[in-house]
Amino acid sequence: MIRRHEEQIMNRFDSLYANGWTQFTRDELLLWYGLTKITKTIYSDLCARWHRTLEDYLGENEAEEAAKKNQAEILVILKGDHFILFRESICTRLSEF
Repeated sequence: MIRRHEEQIMNRFDSLYANGWTQFTRDELLLWYGLTKITKTIYSDLCARWHRTLEDYLGENEAEEAAKKNQAEILVILKGDHFILFRESICTRLSEF
């Protein structure tokens, strides 16, 4: 993966953390990962990057605790060629209003 692509992915996760949502397009993911189809490899790498993002903002122990309590989950909506990601904790808080 090219360095600028890694930065673009991590910028999306910063946005997900700060704003509660972000999106990727299918073509972006394929370009960034150098693949021709969406695979489990992409999903597992994105999950690992999200966990690292949480560690950066919350600290390692707090990120582990959030994961154990399912407060660090991401909801993914596939709409056409767009993957829209929401932080589950944000969605839970919105449903309380």
